[in-house]
Amino acid sequence: MAATAPVARSGPTPKDWLLFAGLTVFGGSSFSMIRVAVETLEPATVAAGRMWTGAILLYVIMRAAGRTLPPLVTEGRLDSRWRSIIGVGIVGYAIPFFLFPWGQQTVPSGLAGIYMAFMPLATLALAHFLTDERLTVRKGIGFAIGFTGIGVLIGPDAVARAGDGSALAQGAILTAAVCYAVASIIVRRAPEMPARSLSAGAVLVAAVLLTPVALVFGAPSEGWTWGAALSVVALGVFPTGLNAIIIILLVRSAGPSFMSFSNYLTPLVAVGLGWAAFGERLALSSFIALGIILAGLAVSRSGAR
Repeated sequence: MAATAPVARSGPTPKDWLLFAGLTVFGGSSFSMIRVAVETLEPATVAAGRMWTGAILLYVIMRAAGRTLPPLVTEGRLDSRWRSIIGVGIVGYAIPFFLFPWGQQTVPSGLAGIYMAFMPLATLALAHFLTDERLTVRKGIGFAIGFTGIGVLIGPDAVARAGDGSALAQGAILTAAVCYAVASIIVRRAPEMPARSLSAGAVLVAAVLLTPVALVFGAPSEGWTWGAALSVVALGVFPTGLNAIIIILLVRSAGPSFMSFSNYLTPLVAVGLGWAAFGERLALSSFIALGIILAGLAVSRSGAR
């Protein structure tokens, strides 16, 4: 994903902080919206509806900016840009956006948000093997600390609870977080293309792939409520569509390091909204785990500008 404008070096502006707040709130609130949606809708329906809403919004934004999707075929073969778009669509959107609502049928929204804090740490480890970004001693220590936090979060009896629905759901959510990390590596290795085109194309791919799944496994039409339907639309507009644009604007204006600090606050927003909206009470071990994971993230980024 190429940036076409230089990154500012004089520090974040008030506009950057406003965008940062939107990124954090939209991302953290997605777990509460998913919880409302899965009360009456099947996970596949939630995922497909969210993707189509986001795809339409991002396509309109892309066209308004004068961008287009790349040609599907070049010189008789699938265009290399579409290989990246499809990869991001599958790994970064279709799989995790199905796993999150599936897992949140039994996992509290706040706990799901805490698992997302592991995503940037997983990206560090994957980048070592799949890009030229080396895993330094400092980053390795940060990853080890964060991984310890995941162990605390899952609990020492995870093996004994392997057949329990909640344990499987937590594993699905953790897998979704790792999928996001894999997708970020695919984006780094993608050929040069406008960021809006990559985002719109990837979400469109996910929407197409999830549609037959929703048709087969979706809930009957009489099972939905207006609250669930509005939550699906909100998921597509805010954490899917608008956040994709906010990330682009923040990276170009204040730099990727500033944007990535939202990973510290998104789990806190998720926990706070889960408590305020649903009265969720997480175990003390969950907060200890969150502290350990964020400490690992802080150590791994302690040398960043």
